[in-house]
Amino acid sequence: MEGTLKRKISFFTGYQDKWFVLADDGNIKQFDRKPAKTNQKPKWTMNIILADVTTKDDGLRFVVTASNGRTLKLKAPNKEEREKWTKLFKIINEKHFPLIYAKKEDEGGFGPKAQEPENVVKSEVSSDEKRTHELFKNMSFKPKRNYAMVAAIDFGSAYSGTAFSFKSEFIRDPLNIHVMEGVGTTNNMSSKIPTVLLLNPDKKFVAFGNEAEEKYASLTINDQQYANQCYYFTRFKMQLYNNRDLKKSLTIKDISGKKEMKAVDVFAACIEHLKNATFTRVKQHILNLEGEDIHWVLTVPAIWTEAARQFMIDAAEKSGIYEDNLTLALEPEAAALCCRSLEIEKKDKGQSPQLGSFSPGSRFLVVDLGGGTVDITANEVMATGQIKEIHSASGGPWGGNMINTKIWNLLREIFGTEVLSIFALKNREDYLDLVREIERQKRSFRSDSKCRIGIPSSLTIEVIKSNPDMIADKYKGKAEIKRNKLQIIPEVLKSIFKEGIDKIIGYVQKLLNEPETSKVKSILLVGGYASCGLLVHAIKEHFNHLTVICPLQPDVIVLKGAVIMGHMETPIVGRMAKYHYGIAFAGGEQKSNFDGSHTSFPTSQQEFYTIIPKGSPIQVNEVVTEYDFPIDVNQEEAKIQIYASEDKQPPKLISEESCRKIGHIRIKLPQFRRTTKLRIGISNDETEFKVVAREEYTGKCFVGTCRFLD
Repeated sequence: MEGTLKRKISFFTGYQDKWFVLADDGNIKQFDRKPAKTNQKPKWTMNIILADVTTKDDGLRFVVTASNGRTLKLKAPNKEEREKWTKLFKIINEKHFPLIYAKKEDEGGFGPKAQEPENVVKSEVSSDEKRTHELFKNMSFKPKRNYAMVAAIDFGSAYSGTAFSFKSEFIRDPLNIHVMEGVGTTNNMSSKIPTVLLLNPDKKFVAFGNEAEEKYASLTINDQQYANQCYYFTRFKMQLYNNRDLKKSLTIKDISGKKEMKAVDVFAACIEHLKNATFTRVKQHILNLEGEDIHWVLTVPAIWTEAARQFMIDAAEKSGIYEDNLTLALEPEAAALCCRSLEIEKKDKGQSPQLGSFSPGSRFLVVDLGGGTVDITANEVMATGQIKEIHSASGGPWGGNMINTKIWNLLREIFGTEVLSIFALKNREDYLDLVREIERQKRSFRSDSKCRIGIPSSLTIEVIKSNPDMIADKYKGKAEIKRNKLQIIPEVLKSIFKEGIDKIIGYVQKLLNEPETSKVKSILLVGGYASCGLLVHAIKEHFNHLTVICPLQPDVIVLKGAVIMGHMETPIVGRMAKYHYGIAFAGGEQKSNFDGSHTSFPTSQQEFYTIIPKGSPIQVNEVVTEYDFPIDVNQEEAKIQIYASEDKQPPKLISEESCRKIGHIRIKLPQFRRTTKLRIGISNDETEFKVVAREEYTGKCFVGTCRFLD
C-alpha cells in the first residue's frame, strides 16, 4: 500500500505531506513525493513488525511506535484512510508472526514446548554463546551512515552554540571546524549566544539568544501588556540536573512565574532554532544539501542521570532530529578529544605541544567549568587514540552562574534591592547591558587588581534618588563609583569566588585521591567559566605538581570536540558504571519435594538482583550483561523494571532507601503458545543502553527499548 499521509515533523513545523510505501517485509518507507522509480532511495525507513499502533479521537491521527522505540506520528486525510493503513499493519504482522492474533485455544505453538523456567537467572557466558553475543551486537549497534556533514549543538545553561564540518574537510584536517558566529547576535565574549527563548502568546517562535533578550526588552518598554502575554525563558537547563523525579511531563515557568510550558517543548524549541539556523547557513553555500546528509551531535553533562539524557533525546526528536541522525556527546569527553587534536596540530606545526598529556596510556582529568555545573571525568588514552573512562563522572552545581548570582547580590547590598528592581523594570535594555558587563568582568577578574563594572547612567539616576552617597555605608572604602564605573577592591571579589573555587578544588583533590586516578598527570580546564583567570590561577597553584592545561578558547572546546566525535565511529571505548544497576527478583524460601527437587515460595519482599555492579567497566559496543527471563503463554511483552543504588554495596531489597527505580526494559513479543525463556542482552553504545532478546528454542531475536523517562 502507498499514498500520502501527513507526518509530524517537528515542534515548529507541525505536520507535512509525505509519500509513504508500506511493503510486505514490514518496512514503511517515506519519500518527499511519489517516487518516479521503484528503486528510488527513501528519505526515511522504519520497520513496523511488532509495532504498537495507537489512534487518536479525531479520527485522523495515529502513532506508530516500533519495537525499538522509534515513533512515527501520522495524520490520514479521513477516517476511512486511517482504517486502511492500520488494518494493513495488522495484516503484515500476522504474516510474519501467524500466531500473534490467533485464538488461545488453538493447538500448536511457537517453537517446541519449553521447560517451565525458574525465576530470573543470570546466564554464564561460554564459548558456545559467542554467536549469540555477535547477534546481540549486530542487532544493537548500527554504524554511522556515510554523512556528508556533522553538526554539533552545545546546549548550555547560560550560553549555547553550534558548529559543523564536512567529512571531506575532517579527513584532511580534523580541526577545520566552522563555529557558527551568526546563530544570533553574538557578544564579544564568546561565539556562543545566551540560552534565552522568546515565544509569542500562542507559543510560536519569536527569537532566541541576544535577539530574544533585546526584543523582550523592547516589548517591556513599548508594549508592556503584550510582553506580559509572551513566554520568555532563561537559565532553565539546570532543572534537569540531579532531578531524580524527572518526568516527560515536567513543566517550567517563564520569567513572570505565572505562565508555564512543558519543559520538553521549551528545549525542543531551542534545539530546533539552532538546528534550522545552522542548516540554513550551510544551505546557502551547498544548495543540494539535504537534512538526511547531516549527523547531529548534542552535548550533555557527564554527571546527568539517564533520565535527563533521555529527556534531551526526546526533545531533539521533537525538534526534528531523529534518533538515527543523533549522537549524544558527554561534554568533558568531547573536550578531551578536541584538546588532543589541538596538541597534535601544534606538533605538526613545530610548536611546543603538551602531547605527553594525551599520548597512549596517559591518564588525565577533564574539568568542564560550565555555567550551571562543573563536570569532571577521568580518562585514559588508548593506543588507537580513543578514550576510556577510568572513574565514573562526577561534579556538582558550582558553575559560573553561581558567581553571577553572588555579584548581583553584592550590587543589591551596595545600591539597595528595591533600587535594582526598579532599574531592571524601567530600563530593560540597560539591565541587559549590565548583565553582559558582569559576565565580562567575571571572566577577566584578576586577584591583584580592582574590579571595574560599567554602570549605566539610568542606574546611577535611580541610586541617587535613594542614596545621594550612592554606596551603602557597609561598603564605603571597599567600593566607589568613578567615571561611571563601580570599582570594587580585590578582597571583596575574592570572597565572592572563594566558596565556589574551594568546592571545585576540594572535589578535584578528593577525586585524585582515589586509587583509579593515582596515575593522573594532567588536568584539562574547559568551558566558559574556565575563562576566569582567578579560578584558573587558583587551580594551577593548588595542583602545581600536575600539568594544568587551559586552551585559548575554552568555551568552544566542547563544541568543536562534539563535531570531532560525530565523525568518529567509536570515540569512547569504555566507561565505568556509576551505580549498581539491578532488577526486582521475587525472593522466598525453598521447600524440598519427595523427588529431591525444590519449590520456591515467593514472599512480599522483592530482592535487588544486580545486573551491573557499581564501578565495573562497561565496554562500549559490547554486551555488558545477560540474563534469562521467563515468558508465559500468550504474553505480549516483557517489561522489566530497572533499579539503581549509589551505595558502595548493592542493596538486598528494592524497598531500601538507597534503592530507586530509574527506568524499565520493554520487549514487544509475539504471543508464544507455551511458556518459554528469553535470553536478554544489555549493551551500551557510548551514552545509552540497548536491549536485544533471543527466544531460547527458536532463536528468534527481538529488539527492545530501555527507557529512563516516563
